[in-house]
Amino acid sequence: MMHTVKLLCVVFSCLCAIGWASHHSHRQPCHSPQLTSGTMKVVSTGGHDLASGEFSYDSKVNKFRFVEDTTHANKTSYMDVLIHFEEGVLYEIDSKNESCKKETLQFRKHLMEIPPDATHESEIYMGSPSLTEQGLRVRVWNGKLPELHAHYSLSTTSCGCLTVSGSYYGEKKDLFFSFFGVETEVDDPQVFAPPAYCEGVSFEEAPDDHSFFDLFHD
Repeated sequence: MMHTVKLLCVVFSCLCAIGWASHHSHRQPCHSPQLTSGTMKVVSTGGHDLASGEFSYDSKVNKFRFVEDTTHANKTSYMDVLIHFEEGVLYEIDSKNESCKKETLQFRKHLMEIPPDATHESEIYMGSPSLTEQGLRVRVWNGKLPELHAHYSLSTTSCGCLTVSGSYYGEKKDLFFSFFGVETEVDDPQVFAPPAYCEGVSFEEAPDDHSFFDLFHD
């Protein structure tokens, strides 16, 4: 059994290497799997913890759910947001009180998917490239968000295009995103559907540059 596992690992590594070589030559932005879930942590560049919790993302329909861990820091309120990026709708959900706030989202870029105009910066190893299972090869991408007067940097796995980390540098704030324990599945697809008590809720006014990044602040 152990030999079988090792053989599968070798085959998988070879396939990753072939895929990486193909991407390497074209330097084109890769696409994340349709479904991903795991833990997302957001900190300011000053080192302040801003949010930590479970995320679910469907790249095909561009829907994102983030539920903050209730044990995070000493907060009195916790974030539960559902974003339908294609429709430009952001729901802030309060399941305890069964209330919902709905806002328009004019700016629809985020750090779960590499923008098509991203620039491939480099491939690097995190950890050791020579010791088995002691390193991770990542690809680094960067670009600008001129509408927000900001720029970003993203790191993805070279095989599979899973987002590992991301940085956002803007006029108002600098943010660092980390993703842990990522799986290529979502346990409950209903996380992408707004609760029944969100139906009929009117849109609240939001500035034209309202974005995903505005959710995270000190």
